[in-house]
Formats: sequence, C-alpha cells, structure tokens
Amino acid sequence: MQRKHFRTTPRRDRDSRKERPNGSSNRRLVGKLVNAEAVKALLLELDLDISIQQQPGFYNTALVLLSAPICGSDTGRLAKFTGLPPSFVAPIRKRMMQAELWTETKACCEGWFAEDGVLCPRCFWLDVLVADGLVMRAWDENEGQYCYGLSPQLAERVH
Repeated sequence: MQRKHFRTTPRRDRDSRKERPNGSSNRRLVGKLVNAEAVKALLLELDLDISIQQQPGFYNTALVLLSAPICGSDTGRLAKFTGLPPSFVAPIRKRMMQAELWTETKACCEGWFAEDGVLCPRCFWLDVLVADGLVMRAWDENEGQYCYGLSPQLAERVH
C-alpha cells in the first residue's frame, strides 16, 4: 500500500534542522518567552480554538513544543518548566526526535518562522501534529525533502 504524503514548502535540505548554535530565530522566540506564563500567553494567541477544557492533550502537546526553545529537548527540564508529568513529555520528545525536528540537546524551531522572522502558526501547528503522533514526518530521498503524512493509527481511523 502506497503511503499518501504531502511535501513541505519551501524545499529544505535534510540538514536544515540539525543542531545550530543559537539560531537567530530561536533567540527572537526565547527573548519573548521567559517563563511558563509567557509561553501560555503566546499559545493563546496561536490558539485554533483549543483549550485546556476542550482538548487538554493537544493543548499540553503545544505547550511542550512552545517551551522547548527555552528548555531544549530534555524531558526533565520540559516537564519541570511546563508542570506536566515526564510520562507525558517523553513520548513527545521521542516523536520529535524520530521526525528529526529535535536533537538530543536542542529543540529546533527555525521551521516555525517566515523569512522576516515572524512566527508562522501553520508551521508551528504542523509540528504539534507530529509531536502528538497524528502526523508523521520523514525524509523522502526521491523528493529530496521532508514529507508529511497521516500516522498509521490515524489513517486506520479515517478509513
């Protein structure tokens, strides 16, 4: 069975999210996000009608991702910063590393920003879907770029 996927745009090479020392995009975001309350306030601005009451798991996944540029990809630091249990954060970390969006030490968020440095909500929410396990991200040698597709669990529910 052929896997359905869609491409990222613009085209990025395989190393585009590899570890970089203090990327300027990270500095812009981290400069505004100094504590968990600031992260939660920005998350409310990016809100696509999610809330703690309506979809707590998805909201908490987004909270972990938005906290990661400050804390890095360490499960313990993310759990402490967000107030979420390590058992919730660890699977997110695992999926983000499998998708090559995070490294052992760094949570890469450069893909969330447009060329002018403005946060692109669509790119952020796509990474949240990856972190939540609803969408998979993998390198496609034939396409020469990362491709996204439904996770097997979600694909089964759709069919």
